[in-house]
Amino acid sequence: MALRTAGSVLLVFLWSVAVDLGQDDWSVTYTHQSICTLKGSTVNISCSYTYPSDHKIKNTFWFIKWESDMDPEDLSSVSRYEGQIEYFGDKKSEGSLRITDLRLSDSAGYRFRLITSGGKFAGSPVSLTVTGNLSHISHLLL
Repeated sequence: MALRTAGSVLLVFLWSVAVDLGQDDWSVTYTHQSICTLKGSTVNISCSYTYPSDHKIKNTFWFIKWESDMDPEDLSSVSRYEGQIEYFGDKKSEGSLRITDLRLSDSAGYRFRLITSGGKFAGSPVSLTVTGNLSHISHLLL
């Protein structure tokens, strides 16, 4: 009886460890959580990411809008950003978004999304604030 109980406890423990490890395999970590910059400038938003080792990357992209019942829209397919954004990274563990000629309307929460052979994951938003006022940025630096 004691062996049966010990075996059951061990099985439950191993199952719990496997579940915990599976949940921790997904992450997106940004270099900066909040960015404030001037209108007309260029900004790079960078991240590193992890996913389960048995998955293969199918797609990575950046987005700002996400309706709860739909997949988020890749910024590279939004006509308003045509010629203004560029993606770069190694498509394995790093991704960056470059936005040039920033407009006040580019202020938003930018998120990175990865799609693998076994799932999808998105990071929390990076807050980008574009201002036309240099004193606003100076105030943030003090």
